[in-house]
Amino acid sequence: MSKFGKQHLILGENTWLSLTRNIVLVIFSYPFWLAASIISTIVHAALEPSLAWIGKTFVEKLQTDGDALGSSLMEYALVFGGLIFGLGVTKFGNQIINKIYESRLIIGLQRAYLELRGKERGREDVSRILYDCEQAKKGLDILYKDSWKIVSQTVSVVVWQLTLAPNWLPALFLTVIPPLFLVFTFGRLIQGASKEILGLQGKIANSTDRKKRLELFSHQEDFFRHSVRLEFFKSGAEVLMELLTWIGLLFLVMLALVFDVGILPRNIQAGDLALFAVNLNLLAKPLGEIVKVYNKGRESYPAVVRVLQPSDFSSSNAQI
Repeated sequence: MSKFGKQHLILGENTWLSLTRNIVLVIFSYPFWLAASIISTIVHAALEPSLAWIGKTFVEKLQTDGDALGSSLMEYALVFGGLIFGLGVTKFGNQIINKIYESRLIIGLQRAYLELRGKERGREDVSRILYDCEQAKKGLDILYKDSWKIVSQTVSVVVWQLTLAPNWLPALFLTVIPPLFLVFTFGRLIQGASKEILGLQGKIANSTDRKKRLELFSHQEDFFRHSVRLEFFKSGAEVLMELLTWIGLLFLVMLALVFDVGILPRNIQAGDLALFAVNLNLLAKPLGEIVKVYNKGRESYPAVVRVLQPSDFSSSNAQI
């Protein structure tokens, strides 16, 4: 990527439009690696539900023709092994490609900040270059990586469920969607803690002189407290999502058994049940990722503003 210039980045305009434009310019600085990252993420996410199909076929074969299963066992083993190998290769390639693009994004954010900062801030610049740009990169991850991964995983699971056992689809959605709305309440708490941590990083960088040793220690203790608080909110939201998903499934089963509301199929086959269990886990994964992505967005937003709108970072434009 060529060095950012004033003719490209918007300087001195602290609006959503200018921030969005600067984000887009950074993301598209390396179009080849951007495209490669998106494609590899979609391919890997779309292949994961194929394991559910193999499991369903194996269970049904065992039920209908258990005696003849030995003759086709090697065939299933080869197919399953091939899928595992293919998923491993795509996962490895996806991780390498993403790492390359992520590293380039950090460089792009650092160069953008140096063009947009307006004036030199001494050690504050060092803090923003090293820490803020790393945090801001996580926010950009949502746009080019996380969103595509969630969409492709969700669509592929739904398509597989519709193809193999459509009667279970309502139960699948009713189990995983309601918990999402409960965990979004953590967002503002996460963003507030993240904003405090970013400010403390700059204060720590400006307190390294021997004369400011006590001030440095105080900032470090504040940094410790806010870091623990941030992790508490993030982990709490993610764990709550997982627990509520399986509690919701138990509640759904009890509701269906007591009131017969037609949520679950009347004739439950072992193969369909195995498929549902696998797909529930697969669907809970991208929907759980929504929680993580939401938390990541809240955590990284203050850093994005500090890097791409550094001329007037205040509490007013650090809040959503």
